[in-house]
Amino acid sequence: MWLYRNTEPEQRFVMSNRDLGGKYLARIGKRRWRIEAFFKTVKGRFGLQRFAQHSKQGVMRWWCLSGMAFPLCHLQNLDLPMERAGTWPDWGELARTVRFSVVPGVRRQALQLELAALDVFQHALLAPST
Repeated sequence: MWLYRNTEPEQRFVMSNRDLGGKYLARIGKRRWRIEAFFKTVKGRFGLQRFAQHSKQGVMRWWCLSGMAFPLCHLQNLDLPMERAGTWPDWGELARTVRFSVVPGVRRQALQLELAALDVFQHALLAPST
């Protein structure tokens, strides 16, 4: 199969257990990269890379959280003024806005726990050594 994306064509080799045409495989490949980009966005921007995906429960938890995160961010994006056509929103900023507006109590509690941990650390540093 030849890939014509640069000035010079590149030859690519594809293995399949079915006899599929090159144009069809190229079209499927383009979809695959969109899906890969979606998963990268979901994992990186929404912090879902921290969830264990080594068990069935971990995978189901990941899918549920991904399924909730994306529509919440999309709804938040609909509330914002329209940007240029054909541009992608900043999903990280949308996730941050959703986190602050939808669940501020959870964020506040997380910050209070972090501050408490910093206080313990600071008091341990300032305590006189015996």
